[in-house]
Amino acid sequence: MWSIVTEPIKSFVSNSVHQFIHKDFHEAIARMTIIDAFLFFIVHSIDKFATWHRLPVFLGLVYLGIRRHLHQEYNLFNVGLTPLGVRFNPFDFPFRTADGKFNDPFNEVAGSQGSFFGRNILPVDQKNTLLKPDPMLVATKLLARRTYKDTGKQFNVIAASWIQFMIHDWIDHLEETSQVV
Repeated sequence: MWSIVTEPIKSFVSNSVHQFIHKDFHEAIARMTIIDAFLFFIVHSIDKFATWHRLPVFLGLVYLGIRRHLHQEYNLFNVGLTPLGVRFNPFDFPFRTADGKFNDPFNEVAGSQGSFFGRNILPVDQKNTLLKPDPMLVATKLLARRTYKDTGKQFNVIAASWIQFMIHDWIDHLEETSQVV
């Protein structure tokens, strides 16, 4: 019953805002609930017409909360095992355990040892492509000199001036000097 009411509203809203929202976001909006699509429209409007950091503090915090919610729901991909979402009573575990469990009341393993963080892009399988191109070839190409540059003259001038300074310093300290009053 609820979908019968929300689907026409969602299609009307999505058709009317497709001109306003960049085409890269259309697929993400199609996956959103009607409330999240409305929240996305608010965030997108603020991004397009105003700067969120110039809003009053409370509205800026609301904006950041909405943006965080949308990113967590629609922008992160699970890596590794899918979280089970096991709930626990926070009063049973008032402190973080040694392995990091029981931080999030909605998912006991979130942030624990060995758990994965959500990613913004899908991970790339690099088993066969880790050494392509060959690191030695890359180093040879980057570090190879195209023409010979003689740097010996520059070093000799610097070394000669340093040696002259040091000898001058040693000889000055060996002399007895008397202060003229």
